[in-house]
Amino acid sequence: MKRVLCLLFLLLLFGGCSSKPTPGWLVVSDRQIEMFKHHFLTGGQPAVAERHFQKAIEEIKKSGDLDLLGKAWLTRMALEVAVLIDMEEEDYLKVAAAQPVPANGNFYLFLKGRTFEVDRSLLPAQYRRFFDALRSGNRVEAGQAIAGMEDDPLSRLIAAGIAVRFSLESETILKAAVESASLNGWKRALLTWLDRLLTHYKTTGDAAEAAAVRRRIDLMK
Repeated sequence: MKRVLCLLFLLLLFGGCSSKPTPGWLVVSDRQIEMFKHHFLTGGQPAVAERHFQKAIEEIKKSGDLDLLGKAWLTRMALEVAVLIDMEEEDYLKVAAAQPVPANGNFYLFLKGRTFEVDRSLLPAQYRRFFDALRSGNRVEAGQAIAGMEDDPLSRLIAAGIAVRFSLESETILKAAVESASLNGWKRALLTWLDRLLTHYKTTGDAAEAAAVRRRIDLMK
């Protein structure tokens, strides 16, 4: 019987959770993914974040479940999108080549922005409105969709990262990302998005807003 990975972070990305007793390896991988997420988004030591992620991978490998292994790598890639760095795809693609999983492959295409290859029905529900805007190239709708994710801060950051990568960023999107990172204490993500907002204000010639953002960044460092 297919197991479903009930990690809080993966739940945000993919949804679903089994009501049956959780195996030990899944409990450990859950804890390790959460620690990885914390250190990655807050800007903890990279070596510590990496150690937690690799421990999660080791635990998932005990099950031999390539669906879950693929989801773990997609989780890492989604976090990379959320802080505006290049995705490391190689490990996920190796898993996908060994066992294609439609939902995983679809989410990968979404992260890549390959909108006309994405099956909307396979996307987690929280991304669908944003996906529609992404596919149509509608910056205003994209901003509204992302701003509307106020109860789902991580998905909001991921969607904002995709919007930036595909030239749909706006003040609305950048401020929504800043808000989400700030409320959750994700300092690395917050500095990333404040820096992007600063660039936006410099580009648009809004010197007063740029100066305010610069002061905020300086006080955080």
